[in-house]
Amino acid sequence: MSFATEAKRKLGISRLVLQIHDTSFPTRADEDTGRGSPYSEGAADFLRFVQKLGFDGIQFGPQGQTDRGNPCPYDGRLFPHDFLSVALKPLAEDDYWGGILSQRTLQQILGGRPLGTGRSHHRFAWDEVSAALFEAVACFRARGDADAPLDRDFRTFVADNEDWLPRDFGGGVSIGEAFPQFVLHCQRQVLRKRFPDLRFYGDFQIGINPVDAQQFAHLFHPDYAVGAPPSRTNPEGQPWGYAVLHPDRIADGSAQQFLKRRVERLLSGLDGIRIDHPHGLVCPWVYRRDQHPASEAVRAGARLYESPADAGHPELAAFAIARPDQINPSVSTYDSNHVSDLDDEQVDRYSMLIDVVLDCVRAAGGDLSSDVACEVLSTLPYPLQRVMERHGLGRFRVIQKAALDKPDDGYRIEHAEPGDWIMLGNHDTPPIWLLARGWCGGNHGRDWAEYLADQLAVPAADRADFLARTSTEPGELVHALFAAMLASRAAHVSVFFPDLLGLTAFYNRPGVINETNWTLRVPPTFEADYAATCQQNAALDLTRCFTLALQAART
Repeated sequence: MSFATEAKRKLGISRLVLQIHDTSFPTRADEDTGRGSPYSEGAADFLRFVQKLGFDGIQFGPQGQTDRGNPCPYDGRLFPHDFLSVALKPLAEDDYWGGILSQRTLQQILGGRPLGTGRSHHRFAWDEVSAALFEAVACFRARGDADAPLDRDFRTFVADNEDWLPRDFGGGVSIGEAFPQFVLHCQRQVLRKRFPDLRFYGDFQIGINPVDAQQFAHLFHPDYAVGAPPSRTNPEGQPWGYAVLHPDRIADGSAQQFLKRRVERLLSGLDGIRIDHPHGLVCPWVYRRDQHPASEAVRAGARLYESPADAGHPELAAFAIARPDQINPSVSTYDSNHVSDLDDEQVDRYSMLIDVVLDCVRAAGGDLSSDVACEVLSTLPYPLQRVMERHGLGRFRVIQKAALDKPDDGYRIEHAEPGDWIMLGNHDTPPIWLLARGWCGGNHGRDWAEYLADQLAVPAADRADFLARTSTEPGELVHALFAAMLASRAAHVSVFFPDLLGLTAFYNRPGVINETNWTLRVPPTFEADYAATCQQNAALDLTRCFTLALQAART
């Protein structure tokens, strides 16, 4: 048993998961199309590396098809997976694929790739990979062998997925659209065989791509969109503009059928799921599409199922689950305590959609206690709290957001419960190493050092030295912070890849669409870089953190 495995056992950690989206995986030089792929040889190198460090799970981002002009995976399609994640090299070299992609085409892509491997080149990859797959489809069709394993496997895949695969003009499944999806399906199977001891998690996004919103328009409310209400971290609210399932379609069961098929597709070949903004399934905050600007409309929005007498949204009364006598008029409509009480039958109704998701995880062999992660951040409305309690689900504790001057703040380490997922940051937050530099260069370094000394139960004789080092040296602060997380009551620990590797560049600046957002990649020299950066006390040394956590646990 490795040191990390034994340390996790002693600390009560059932999952140590690395968060990384498809585009961010490293690739070897002879396969780099300008964008990462979890199915590349470079990705396999990286997964072996993080597995040795002690990680037992990988959290993907949404894997749906992205647009050429928008690399954000949370705006991707619901059913088609992103062809940009296809590893092209096997199509040219592996016997199974029969050379359906020419070496010449592969070499042209590799030779034409823009310089720089620190970011994905989204548009270049979009154009080149799509052209390469067009060639591969043409070669597949022209082969003429209809009984090779490749052909039989493709027919099986089409039969299993024909309900969502696009159609050609004759009404049959479009081979040009279906074949890239089949390639991704096969390459995921290869990945799973390579790493049987890793748990892989999909990401159930709240966002509905405009193409999907149009295709399934009959399921969505025509007048309302989902957004985020004002909160501690986003006081202006967020007008996402995403479609929201119509309550009438939930009443007749068609929304549940759609959701079940969507989750089954997402989970195919995976072990568990991250539910992005579960509020959208339980108690969505909605606002009118015809009110402008959207920034004002979202602040004037309402909860879809808890507005039985909202003068600003009288049409929502018909969909209310909460009764007027259960509404707390002394708080704002977006306050987590806006609803003060619910009976069991009402909780059943609030839980209808998330029950579908959880049933799919169970059917796939997942364990709800550790294979479902609910992205509950600064707001936990009472109806969602009741639903999560019913299923024993925990919330996210994003520790970099902790308010050290507020003992009851939900992000503080001491409030973590066993079912929670605790993390330094995620894809929407600044990298921890950049924050730590700022904290240690200002007044917050001392505040964090005092807080962490308490969390780690630093002995009085050692406290002065601990405070001096931790308040002024970013590496000391980050390691103490992560050790305190490991020693917390949370059984699930998650690390976003820049925080592991000591990167200080942003992966995502929320609300921004440009050539660099959502494109940060693991460098191809990650292993040597990590070793050197750990020596400089500027990357996350897991052995050191586990040792500190075990010392704190024994105190």
